[in-house]
Amino acid sequence: MSPTALIFLKTPRPGFVKTRLAKDLGNEAACQIYRHLAEKTLSQIPCDWPCHIYFTPSDAELEIRDWLGKKPQYHPQSEGDLGLRLSTACEQAFTAGASSVVLLGGDCPGIQSEHLKIAAQELAKGKSVIGPARDGGYWLLGLPKHCPEVFEKIRWSTSEVFSITQKHLQDAQLPPTLLPTLEDVDDLQSWSRHPELKKFAINHFPETL
Repeated sequence: MSPTALIFLKTPRPGFVKTRLAKDLGNEAACQIYRHLAEKTLSQIPCDWPCHIYFTPSDAELEIRDWLGKKPQYHPQSEGDLGLRLSTACEQAFTAGASSVVLLGGDCPGIQSEHLKIAAQELAKGKSVIGPARDGGYWLLGLPKHCPEVFEKIRWSTSEVFSITQKHLQDAQLPPTLLPTLEDVDDLQSWSRHPELKKFAINHFPETL
């Protein structure tokens, strides 16, 4: 069976997404970049993978559906910190019959379908998979079973997220296969390191540059 993709997204509302990037490019430009990044992520997911979107805020389902279409299944994110929200989504997916899950955000421009194919191959062997992020987090986490302890005792949005998660995976007897280190786009510096995003910005809102 193919992995189930669990993608965590914010509703693309100006002033709600990419607020650090918005300080330099403006709310509307930052929102459009976020939409572009999320759409790129979804375009890389193999067509035979079940896809579930976990969105916030909880009242945004119609907005998200209008944006991303009918194919994914949609769920509001649960309450709690990021770890609890990730763990709850995993539990729901495995309870519903998923053979494995791949957790993703929507703001990593370097993601490629080949990365996801490698993840699927490793998960089929019963291994975990993790994609380190340049800032010390991770841009992908693949699990062959529900393992809530992987998400516990982590200070989210810090440079230790990847290293602690990797240790948790080892402790759970799920030594991870590492994917390439990629970068989430959160601010002007990370945005400027991706020429394709600058080209997108020039084409869509040159007045901000």
